[in-house]
Amino acid sequence: MSGELKAAGHVINHKRVRRLMGEMNLKSKIRAVKSTHVKKEQSAGYVYPNLLNQDFNAELANRKWVTDLSELTVKEVKFFISAIIDIHNREVIGFAISTHPNADLVDGTVRQAMKARGLTDLKQAVLHSDQGSVYSSMRHHRLAEELSFIPSMSRKANCWDNAVIESFFSHLKTEFPHLFPVDSAGQVIEDLPKFIAYFNEERGQKRLGYLTPAAYLKVEKIAS
Repeated sequence: MSGELKAAGHVINHKRVRRLMGEMNLKSKIRAVKSTHVKKEQSAGYVYPNLLNQDFNAELANRKWVTDLSELTVKEVKFFISAIIDIHNREVIGFAISTHPNADLVDGTVRQAMKARGLTDLKQAVLHSDQGSVYSSMRHHRLAEELSFIPSMSRKANCWDNAVIESFFSHLKTEFPHLFPVDSAGQVIEDLPKFIAYFNEERGQKRLGYLTPAAYLKVEKIAS
């Protein structure tokens, strides 16, 4: 809360914010501190080196992208969400949702991210994932060759190697039900883009000086 106030131009100490919130009986929603890693089927296909090596910094956009699949169960319907985040400004630039965790879901996410950034190829950018079967498949290998990205993989069963995307999915699972209460499973598909827009355009991040991912990119373009 104090970060958002500072970003809005108010000078205030975080201890005072905590005291005032206590006096008004205001409490923030805290996500559970636990691993958000979803155990996926491992494949005997392609296994790529960990080029990211937990270096979650990128001075330029479209140099390091991270991706993953995660499960979200709503009204007894299991959904699989694929997402891509640009490490540079922590923006979700591609996402897709389906009831099946297949290669089409992953391919569609990559192509959507490229379209969002106005790219025709990825020019040797790193796309980091875990060792799930969709990422170690022949189809993903061919996609990398077609779109000119370099696949990178986390070490086996190590969620910290892809902490940025894991953190995003943790926020999604904690905040999505409160921001967009759903009455039906079908509504999840309708409301997911709204959550992504909220995450990119309204939700400030401490790492970005409490700017949103979208605002951070705009400020950077103006400065350059």
